Amino acid sequence: MPSKHALRSLGSLLAVLGLSGVATAQSTAPDGFTNPAFGVVLQFGIGFVVLAVLGAAAAAIGPEYTTNAVREIQDDPGAAIGWGILVGILLPIGLVLLALTVIGALISIPGLLLLGVLGIVGTGITAVWVGNSVIGDDGTVSVTDGVAGALLLAVPFAIPVVGGFLLNLITLVGLGVVGRDLYESWSD
Repeated sequence: MPSKHALRSLGSLLAVLGLSGVATAQSTAPDGFTNPAFGVVLQFGIGFVVLAVLGAAAAAIGPEYTTNAVREIQDDPGAAIGWGILVGILLPIGLVLLALTVIGALISIPGLLLLGVLGIVGTGITAVWVGNSVIGDDGTVSVTDGVAGALLLAVPFAIPVVGGFLLNLITLVGLGVVGRDLYESWSD
């Protein structure tokens, strides 16, 4: 049985190696474009613009569908999260494993493309849901909800290193509702 001292030493070594990897990934260039504050502001701006376009498009192109999707999330967020994990994490893993076979590649490539489209729509729905949760009061969604949600979602997106991961976790809710709706329409 290994001693606790050896395990602590191994844990310390892994922590030091992890921190040194993060430290070496930091830029040391003196120009203004590598300023960490500029990077955060730029990341925030890019996230806001992309999310605002997706949220406003979801509310403007399909207001009835978006309103129903936002109500589904508000009524049962647990089911939306569960479907988001299924559609956003487990299904892509299954499609990639299926792509290892020649015949499976014919199925998995269109499936992954469809998941990409569902992800875009789900991100727009998530932006509208977040905005409607903050400023919505009459149960219907608007373009303003999409822009307000984009403003709020751009904040976690701007966090260095983990921002994209946080945004992906948050948008699993919208992806789950869109994926469940697609599944239910196909199963009928």
